[in-house]
Amino acid sequence: MAKCSVCGKPAVYVAKYEGKAYCADHFLKWFDKRVRKTIRKYRMFGPKEHIVVAVSGGKDSLAALHYMSRLSKRVPGWTVEALLIDEGIEGYRPITIRDFKRWAEEWGVSYRIVSFKEEIGASLDEIIKLGLEKGLPYQPCTYCGVFRRYLLNKAAREMDATVLVTGHNLDDEVQTFMMNILRHDMDRMSRLGPTTDAGTEYFVRRAKIFYEIPEKEIVIYSMLHGFFPEFVECPYARLGFRWDVRHYINLLEERYPGIKYNILKSALDVSQAVRKTRPPQHPQLCKICGEPSKGPVCRACELRIMLGLLEKPDWFELPKK
Repeated sequence: MAKCSVCGKPAVYVAKYEGKAYCADHFLKWFDKRVRKTIRKYRMFGPKEHIVVAVSGGKDSLAALHYMSRLSKRVPGWTVEALLIDEGIEGYRPITIRDFKRWAEEWGVSYRIVSFKEEIGASLDEIIKLGLEKGLPYQPCTYCGVFRRYLLNKAAREMDATVLVTGHNLDDEVQTFMMNILRHDMDRMSRLGPTTDAGTEYFVRRAKIFYEIPEKEIVIYSMLHGFFPEFVECPYARLGFRWDVRHYINLLEERYPGIKYNILKSALDVSQAVRKTRPPQHPQLCKICGEPSKGPVCRACELRIMLGLLEKPDWFELPKK
């Protein structure tokens, strides 16, 4: 059994990329130090913040809520709330909502739950069926991603959030970067990074406190604090492009420890370079719903019209499939 590199006690985790092992106590101290360093390094928060944590009920977002609720107690000017988007996925979302409510209430964090059914007009399960019936060329993750981002921003703004914290970790960021490279999506590439500026009063700025923390370490953190949720996998996850990208990056990390950090550094460099070649785009407001949009109609409203969940204005032309 590996021994803690600090005190010699049995280790609970071995960080191969730095050649060190940590016992439970020293792991938590090491974890906390690195998250606080990430927050300072990227200047994520000011002295007064109303922080809304986007929570799905999974380990990463619950860990983000747990960490921020504890950290906020040390900063008098901070308040923390939670926001969960209920997509409506049978056999999956009810379980994660149960876990979310349990821990939010135990940690004394107020929360809001917003559903696809109420806000979009159909659950994700129903949306996928509608898409198939209408012959739309989109995977489940496309609908989910568009509508989730739309509702997170809208609901966080309605909660008067000054910043929206998400549970995105090192693995998520590396996967997203590689997906954008493989798709040659320079627009999304330019938006990569640990924070996202508001750009408009209608868009809530975002912060990823686990930007430099591997997924495995968040698992250890949640287990040591005793709140690791019941594992349930989204039934649509394996259908997405991310699933394959994640698999291959993990294989590379096993063979070449630390490669994820190298990819993350590349992601930051490429994102900054792309931003220099592209003039900043000032978001418009969607003519249908009034939310931030790159064009006259936001992507969420476009999809709703395609799905038959929203009446098409006479002046609007749907994009070609």
